[in-house]
Amino acid sequence: MGTTKARFEDTTRHRPLVTRLWYPADPHTEAKTVALDWIFVSRAVAEAPMVAAPVKLPLVLLSHGTGGSTSTLAWIAEHLAAHGYLVAAVEHFGNTYGNDTPEGGIAQWRRPLDLSRVLDALLADARFAPRIDAGRVGAAGMSSGGYTVIALAGAIYHPERMGSHCRDEPALKGCRPDARAIFEALPDGDAASLSYKDPRFRAVFAIAPALGPAFAAEDLADIKIPVAIVASAKDEWVPLAENAERYAKLIAGAKLTVLPDGGHFSFLSTCNEEGRNRAKAICIDSDPTVHRAAIHAQVEPLVLDFFDTHLR
Repeated sequence: MGTTKARFEDTTRHRPLVTRLWYPADPHTEAKTVALDWIFVSRAVAEAPMVAAPVKLPLVLLSHGTGGSTSTLAWIAEHLAAHGYLVAAVEHFGNTYGNDTPEGGIAQWRRPLDLSRVLDALLADARFAPRIDAGRVGAAGMSSGGYTVIALAGAIYHPERMGSHCRDEPALKGCRPDARAIFEALPDGDAASLSYKDPRFRAVFAIAPALGPAFAAEDLADIKIPVAIVASAKDEWVPLAENAERYAKLIAGAKLTVLPDGGHFSFLSTCNEEGRNRAKAICIDSDPTVHRAAIHAQVEPLVLDFFDTHLR
């Protein structure tokens, strides 16, 4: 498979949309192992020629978790690209690696529009638009990215519910004691509970989705497209019962797969030796007996089968 980077702009919201794309490459392309963001292992070839036209490809957009990057879900992107998909991952400005601010972490509702705007840009881009089947578009995301794609499906986020949950459980990872003050200072707080449903997305796959306590049944009632969820029973950052299981219970028709092993960061791309030495927090899993590659091997066929079923 091949990979390339693009930079789009959301001029209305003054947000850069740095995007990495993966695609099926010409069959003569020779794979090479390289590092993305210096720590993640990849076998995609930069700027490789795309598989010959006139094939139109289904498109899946990816949303990383808080503090992540376009590389954190490269393993999913490469698996899909190897099976005939165009995949685009966007960096969520203010909530991404190298640009992760307290404001960006609170304003999660800014994320869904990032994917919608990247979709706009790709469908207007001379290089990619002719290769996209606009009737076969999906999205997948992990952690905060899981919330992001569920919002694209029609979820309505209520930050006050998340705030109440954190006040009741202040020791939970991801809860900030200053969250209310940050929220009240935001210029777009009134946009938090708007709908960001985008009917162009036909199916969404959420991995270890976060922010589950922010939703009640009525906030998820407008979701009509297929939703799949996968999570670890041992997730140390977004506990299963309050997040993945809650979404699955409240979203009509949602399918949940629970893995017995692995932790939250087991769903990130595999790290190289430098990553394991310098970025232990995200490269060494909470249970060192679990191999990240084994977790990926369980999830990859779930993702591919889901999108094959609903986008092909």
